[in-house]
Amino acid sequence: MSAARPPAPPLKPSGLRRHRALLARLAAGPAPDAVILGDSLAAGWPEPELMAATGRSTLNLGLPGDRVQTTRWRLAAMAAFALRPRLAILMVGTNSFADGDDPETIVAGLAALLASLRAAWAPPVVVLATVPWRESPPGRSEADRLHLNARIAGLAAAEALLLLDGDAALGPDPATGLDADRLHLNARGYAALGIALGSLLRQG
Repeated sequence: MSAARPPAPPLKPSGLRRHRALLARLAAGPAPDAVILGDSLAAGWPEPELMAATGRSTLNLGLPGDRVQTTRWRLAAMAAFALRPRLAILMVGTNSFADGDDPETIVAGLAALLASLRAAWAPPVVVLATVPWRESPPGRSEADRLHLNARIAGLAAAEALLLLDGDAALGPDPATGLDADRLHLNARGYAALGIALGSLLRQG
């Protein structure tokens, strides 16, 4: 079984600057009722839309460029703030996938991230997102992405998490929910995810 990659800081100086800005925002308060952590797909989700979907004050702690190990590293710093969110959303993995990490490594990292999240903030409800459809990066195929998502779904089931299925949310023509780069979500994509998240929370 593959092991998780160890926690690692953002690769770019801009990522470290934004990380420090998020820490400053946490320090300024107030404490949110919900948080979202992850990569650019998380970071690009507008907070007003997140709050509409969750029904809670929601703080976006996403960071463009995050790999699973980067989110783990950042959470270790953010854990110094004694938040007690009722809901946490984890949306990270697409960059690790593009880097060539195998599904087992990514899911092991997600499991470690989840354990750290529970130890730090103990949110009673955790939502784990799959990797939405994207243009396949070099060396990866659509079958690889689907295999990864099956493993993410398995982790969600094993850990009693709610699963936000990006493929189901974006529908049969997912490219319409993405920017021209066929990676990042556009307004339509976030609206679809918001509807799916709201429905998931009401059912859960």
